[in-house]
Amino acid sequence: MTTGHDLSPARLMILARGLQAAADEMGANLVRSAFSAVVREARDCSCALLDATGQVAAQAEMIPLQCAALTYSFRAAAEQLDLSSPREGQAVILNDPYSGGQHLNDIIVFTPILHAGELVGWAGSTAHHLDIGGGASGVNAGVKDLIGEGLVIPPLLIDMARDWNGGMIERLIFANIRTPAIGRGDMDAQFAANHVGARRVREMAERFGAAAVHAAMAAALDYSERRMRAGIAALPDGEWEGEAWLDSDGATPDAPPAKIKARVRIDGDRAEIDFAGSAPEARSMFNSTFASSMAAAVAALRSALGDLEMPANDGCDRPVTVRLPEGSLLHPSPGLPVRARATAACRALDAVHDALGKAAPDRIPAQGMNATTGFFLSRRRPGGVDLHLDIVGGGWGAAKDYDAIHATDHVLSSCRLTPVEAIEQVAPFLRMEATGLIPESFGAGRFIGGMGIFRRYRVLTDDVTLSIYSDRFVLPPQGREGGRDGALARLTVTRDGEETALPGFGTFELRAGDVVELRLPGGGGWGDPRDRDPAALARDLADGTILDPAPYLPPETSP
Repeated sequence: MTTGHDLSPARLMILARGLQAAADEMGANLVRSAFSAVVREARDCSCALLDATGQVAAQAEMIPLQCAALTYSFRAAAEQLDLSSPREGQAVILNDPYSGGQHLNDIIVFTPILHAGELVGWAGSTAHHLDIGGGASGVNAGVKDLIGEGLVIPPLLIDMARDWNGGMIERLIFANIRTPAIGRGDMDAQFAANHVGARRVREMAERFGAAAVHAAMAAALDYSERRMRAGIAALPDGEWEGEAWLDSDGATPDAPPAKIKARVRIDGDRAEIDFAGSAPEARSMFNSTFASSMAAAVAALRSALGDLEMPANDGCDRPVTVRLPEGSLLHPSPGLPVRARATAACRALDAVHDALGKAAPDRIPAQGMNATTGFFLSRRRPGGVDLHLDIVGGGWGAAKDYDAIHATDHVLSSCRLTPVEAIEQVAPFLRMEATGLIPESFGAGRFIGGMGIFRRYRVLTDDVTLSIYSDRFVLPPQGREGGRDGALARLTVTRDGEETALPGFGTFELRAGDVVELRLPGGGGWGDPRDRDPAALARDLADGTILDPAPYLPPETSP
């Protein structure tokens, strides 16, 4: 049997790629096994393999905001639980945002990977659960504290035979959830995904030895660190500031825009990102958890380096220092709500990009929609609740040398659009009347932003509740280097022929016959529109992507 010390660099990297393949297989298993449309169709879930100390060594290509934060979840669990000698059949579960979690709907599961009695690593998975209890199905828009958002699960070390499959912990959790059958199905899918990952790692340990697996995990982390350092070193040394704005912090109906500020310092192959000066914490769901904010900061830097082959793992974090001021929107005090945490996290990414755009303008894209839109339609019925969650993305921002992609979830996420057929299957109280791209919802530019999307629903029964959290209803995605801004988001309800515009955050009661239309913007443009390639402009006009050529034409000159 080969030992870790006998492995060549080539063999180490082969094993590291094997770990990556195992993480990807975990993700595929989770998606295929899940009960809810939000996991099965939208793929709001993530999987990763961690080393014995809890560092993410390989993660599936799913949701960076979740995967990159798993190390903080494990760290918090290890501080509260004795994880030094886990046994087969044990697992750690949690969702507490103030113990390394994301928001309450994201339940995290860790399963130990043991070989010949030795701890080799951990399999980890996160899935967004359709309901987690709390003051309302969908979104509790008026919530002022974390308890109002749902059931808080601190890190728990459970025994599957005793506590699950009808055991006390399972009964306690799902007694507090409105969709218990769906929730159990998704949790079991997470356990199954972790089982697949653990099995693959054990197979590697059986073939090459546990020491080889440890060495491969360490090599994967070191490799990503080297590539991250090389990417940072390619940036100019210096210090730059940037900012980005949320429509508001959601604390009051008339709250003004909330600023996220970032100062980025590059010194050789190290980077420091400081968010001092960002908006204070709020008594609303728009606070971002510590783990989410950390993940957003590192992802913002990594995405600007242009290294498409860099494996995403905790090695990327080593050359980066992130400072999150306590009591800010990016590091709130324990007990505050955090359901819409991705919006502030996206503005953290935008602020870092704004700063880096002053150092390396050719590398930084214009702003995209860059916000999670949680769109919920729910109906209480005898015996339970029908609940539809639509996670909808807008257009991305353009960048030098490419037009942006259309109607895609933001860079910190990768959720997919839920198909119309799946929506109508799980939500018989509504019908999807239309969905499509919105021409010219993007910003004009030498390179144009991606198009936004609209979705139109007809409500078929009374007593339906619409709840939503989103952004870009007040401030559009900004263009860069002379590119124009994207459009604004818009939400309307048409009742008896009269259209009413609604804000992008709140809860509204609907009745049979109402038509709800959600329109999300495209991304900002990059560069002066008058510099757009004439052949590309002609193509865009011919296929209807661009309707008004005026921004792309030279200004009229006087005779």
